[in-house]
Amino acid sequence: MKTFADIKALLPKKKAKKKTEKQVMALTWWWSGGHIFPLISLYNYIKDDGDFEFLWVWEQWGLEERIASANDIDFHDIAAGKIRRYFDVKNFYEPLKNLTGLFQWLYYVLRYKIDIVFSKGGYVSIPLCIAARILGKKVYIHESDVSWGLANKVIWKFATKVFYTFENDKVNWGKHIHVGQILNQELIEWLKNIHVEENSKLKVVVMAGSQGSTTMFENLLKILPDTKDINFTVILGSQNTHFATDFKEFSNVKTYDFITQTRLWEVLKQTDIAITRWSATALWEFYYFGIHAIIVPITQAGWHQIHNAEYFNEKYGSDILDETSSSLNLDIFRLLQKYKGHRKSELNLTGFFDSLEKIEKELG
Repeated sequence: MKTFADIKALLPKKKAKKKTEKQVMALTWWWSGGHIFPLISLYNYIKDDGDFEFLWVWEQWGLEERIASANDIDFHDIAAGKIRRYFDVKNFYEPLKNLTGLFQWLYYVLRYKIDIVFSKGGYVSIPLCIAARILGKKVYIHESDVSWGLANKVIWKFATKVFYTFENDKVNWGKHIHVGQILNQELIEWLKNIHVEENSKLKVVVMAGSQGSTTMFENLLKILPDTKDINFTVILGSQNTHFATDFKEFSNVKTYDFITQTRLWEVLKQTDIAITRWSATALWEFYYFGIHAIIVPITQAGWHQIHNAEYFNEKYGSDILDETSSSLNLDIFRLLQKYKGHRKSELNLTGFFDSLEKIEKELG
C-alpha cells in the first residue's frame, strides 16, 4: 500500500528564499469555478512564501467575491463591459465600460501599489491589465484551454509572460511557456494514502457545472431506472439544486449542491468514470486521479470545450458525446454499459505540481 510517505514525496519541496520587500499581486478572473479555483490554487501555493500581498478584482456579488472573502483576500470591483461574439445590441454600449474601467484602474494600480497582475482571462481583466502595463507593471496570464479566450487574445500581446495548459506553436520561444494546468494541492494533501480500493460496482461522478448543464441532468434521470447496478455521485452546482429532489428517488445516487476542493479528493479517489462537460481544470483532475472521462461539451459555450474534449479524446481515449443529440440519454447509457466492468487501478499524481512550480519560478 502506498502510504502518506509516498504522498509527502509528491508534495513540492520549496527552497528557502531571501527576504525581499513584498509585492502586491492582483488576481482576476470571472464567472466559472474552473478558472477561479486555479487562481485560489496559485494563491494557496505562494501565499506562505511571504513575497506577496494579494487582492482580487472582479464585479461585486458573484462567486469571485465570496471565494475572495472566504480566503481573506481583499476584493475590489471594477467597471467592465462584456464583448459578445454574437450580435447583441449591448455590444454597442457595454464595451464603453472598459474605457471607464481603464481610468478607474490607472488610479487603483497607483493607489494600491499593484506590482503584478495575474489573469486567467475574462472581460473584466482587460482594463486592469492595460492599466497595469501603461504604468509599467508586470502582467502574467494563464490560458487553460486549447482555444484561447477572447480577453487573452487581447492581453497576450503586451503580457510579460504567457503560461499555457496545452502545448501550442507559440510555446518555447520568448515569453510563451507551457506549464500545464494549475491544480489545487488541497486535492492530495489530505490523502491518507494513494492506494485505490476496487469498487464492487462501477462508480461514476457527474460534474457538469452550473450553467448549461440542465440537459445532462435531464438525460441522466432518464436512464437511472435502468442503471441501478451503478453508483453515482452527482455534483449539481448552484443553479441546479432543484434536481436534488428528483435524484433522491434513486438509492444509488448521492448528490452535492457544491463540494469543496478538500472534499473532492474523497470522491475522485474512488471514482472510475466521470461524465462531464466541465473545464480543462476538471479534465486534468480526472486524469491525475485515473478517471476515464465521458465528455459532453456544451455547444453554446464556444469552441473551447469542444477542442479540450478533442485533445483528451486523442491523447487519453476520453469519449465525446453530442449534447444536441436527441438520443443523448441512450448514448450515455450505452457507454456506461460498455464500461460496466471498468475499474481504475491507480492514481497518476506524478507531476501534479509542475505548473505551480514553473509559475512560481517565473514570478521570481
